[in-house]
Amino acid sequence: MLALTFAAVIIAQSPLVRSGLSAILGASPSIRVVAEATPEEAQALDTQGVDVVVCDVADSAGANPVLDNPLPGVPVLALVGADTEPSKLLGAGARGVLRRDASAEQLSAASVAVASGLCTVDESLLPKLVSPAQRPVEPADGIELTPREQQVLELLAEGLSNKLIALRLDISEHTAKFHVNSLLDKLEADTRTDAVVRAARRGLLVL
Repeated sequence: MLALTFAAVIIAQSPLVRSGLSAILGASPSIRVVAEATPEEAQALDTQGVDVVVCDVADSAGANPVLDNPLPGVPVLALVGADTEPSKLLGAGARGVLRRDASAEQLSAASVAVASGLCTVDESLLPKLVSPAQRPVEPADGIELTPREQQVLELLAEGLSNKLIALRLDISEHTAKFHVNSLLDKLEADTRTDAVVRAARRGLLVL
């Protein structure tokens, strides 16, 4: 049985950065680099069969290639500097934000995650995101969560049971179960894990 591989396009202004990223991702058994381009050249690329765009935002001068989205319909993993605000890039359409000095393993894992439909953010950039308690909950694909459901969803992502969710939120186990069932219903999920995956794909949860 053949292993699943994802087709990646690398976008960076510098040829050295492009070749470096190509060498790293090309060594991964899960990634197949199909093209390299500058942000300007990316406009002419064929998007058919492309699973993920790995874009060096920190290296791009002028217009932001993530904001411009040179390959419409293809999820973007943005590589950024340490001082970047990830929320701005996520709001602009990027599905992942990773430090450009990330390890080869982190780069490959993040590329696969984004290609698989998940959102991913470099752990060191998480403090720059607005805390869940302060972040307004926006509808996604017609799904609107209450602030409490958002809290329960994030605890589900940590793998907590109803009892532990109840303890963490200082509510009854019955109430915790009610919120979990409400999430499963809204997300049309069969299991708790399925709910987390569906929420991440809709941008309701950052993993």
